[in-house]
Amino acid sequence: MKNKLMSRFLITVIIVMAVYPSFQVQAKVQEFSELYLSLNLPEDTVVLTKDTPDTDAKWNEAGITDPKSEKSNFSKMGVRAVLYDPNTKTTVRLLQKYSNQTKDIFNLSLLSKDKLTDFLNELGTSNDKSAKMEITEYPHKEATFFRYSIEMTQNGAPLTEIIYGTIVNGSTITFDTFKNSSIDTVDETFVKELVAGTHFTKFFDKAEIEKQEKASTFRLLLSLVILTVIIVIWIFLVKKKNKKKKLLKDKKTEALTKFYIEQKQKEEQNLKDTILYVNRTEYTEEVFKDYFHFNEIIKRLKTWIIMGVSFFVILMFLYTSGPGVLGCAIALILLFVFIYYQGIRIEKLVGAMKKIYDKNKSKEAVFTFYEDYFTLSGIQYISKYPYMQITEIKEYKNYIYIYIGPEKAFYLKKDGFEQNLSDFTKFIKQQAFQ
Repeated sequence: MKNKLMSRFLITVIIVMAVYPSFQVQAKVQEFSELYLSLNLPEDTVVLTKDTPDTDAKWNEAGITDPKSEKSNFSKMGVRAVLYDPNTKTTVRLLQKYSNQTKDIFNLSLLSKDKLTDFLNELGTSNDKSAKMEITEYPHKEATFFRYSIEMTQNGAPLTEIIYGTIVNGSTITFDTFKNSSIDTVDETFVKELVAGTHFTKFFDKAEIEKQEKASTFRLLLSLVILTVIIVIWIFLVKKKNKKKKLLKDKKTEALTKFYIEQKQKEEQNLKDTILYVNRTEYTEEVFKDYFHFNEIIKRLKTWIIMGVSFFVILMFLYTSGPGVLGCAIALILLFVFIYYQGIRIEKLVGAMKKIYDKNKSKEAVFTFYEDYFTLSGIQYISKYPYMQITEIKEYKNYIYIYIGPEKAFYLKKDGFEQNLSDFTKFIKQQAFQ
């Protein structure tokens, strides 16, 4: 008898073990790292986010025929995901919202019982007198949740909305579902499963967050102050430079008038000036490339450094303010475009200069230097330039660049002199800036 009973018991155990797994609801975990929470979901739950392609069949499965319109609500309403349960045919939206009140409360669980009651009472008030609302505290193992139900008429049709939510880490986290019907009640089975399966991966300390926000605000203000100081200094230096340029221009205009009068007198008297130095430089594409590389980049190195510092300040401003990482990414893309444009610009300048000189029969520029002036011939009709017209003299690689304006310069190869290079360098600087 005992053996028969034992046999029946073993058979029953085997049957139960065989059947039991089929009743187990398979689950999956969905992480929402930006919300610092994870959800234990039924295996067949459809999860839709802003990253879900519009062509994904899951949208239709969830009864959403216009994914683009739905996604526009993501940013407007703070929707982080749409969750659809095919068994109960229930759609629940997971939302996150910030406000001054949520930042002040920070964590709903931190409120005293009286303050929690006051909060729930305030949440349950509405200007719509016809709306029927009910709000109660809802139990949860990790945080204080509330259940908020509202029955109202919207656009002439009845609407019932059920919200389960809490305040965690300074923001409201809610699960929202609704039904446009006065007959059918909202099936809360799925939304309750979601709340029960909610696990918060991190709880922040309010004091620490406030400290970080103050530090962020300080960095932002400091960045703005530094940027303002840079702009003020820049404006001051530009004004000072322009004033100096004007004085120099007036002085040079007077000196040029005197120079041309003296040259005319020499021509009338048939007097010839003594040649001191001669340089011959062939104007090739390589010469143009080296010049524009120097003029657009090397010569303006201070400007690029200031712009680099300013850009870094702007990046700090963007990173610590609303745009955050996205703003920094956009700024870096614009920086890349700007740098690329500079490279294209140099190529165009080289091409334009090459096109000009390709028309000439000769590409050899002959510079002849006298006591008070120099002439240029070979690539153009002979022209006379008094040394007082020289604004800058720069040396780069195998070149000497003689500027007679901000963007106009003559290119002389160092190995193109018939006389001693060192003597010429000393002579031209003395004559130009005496």
